[in-house]
Amino acid sequence: MAVLGIVLIVLAVLFGLGVSVSSTASTKLEVFGVDFGVSVPTIYFLGAVTGAALVVGLWLMKKGLGRDLRRRKEMRQLRAKVTEGVPEVSAERDEAVTSDTTSDDRPEIEERAVEDPKETHQPH
Repeated sequence: MAVLGIVLIVLAVLFGLGVSVSSTASTKLEVFGVDFGVSVPTIYFLGAVTGAALVVGLWLMKKGLGRDLRRRKEMRQLRAKVTEGVPEVSAERDEAVTSDTTSDDRPEIEERAVEDPKETHQPH
């Protein structure tokens, strides 16, 4: 499969080079009512750029839709897990939590200064 892809790429490059080297004719190109005098190789390469932009746009759309689909699937799974696995909250626990939640009940945290091994200052 990869070999076929490489062969197609080489053929496309050779065809593009053949068009650009062998053709010297010019023509009139009309875009949105504006006329341009362009050569045939220019039209060919404009078509190639347009095709590449189309392929990149389709690829970006595929990636975006795939990501959206994965996100929706994950949300659906999380919602199912939450609705199935909701623990029953006991009345005793609710009363204990709501009755006294003052800052006095919290354990005190000892703050220690971590010495920087690179610091050379002596304490005064």
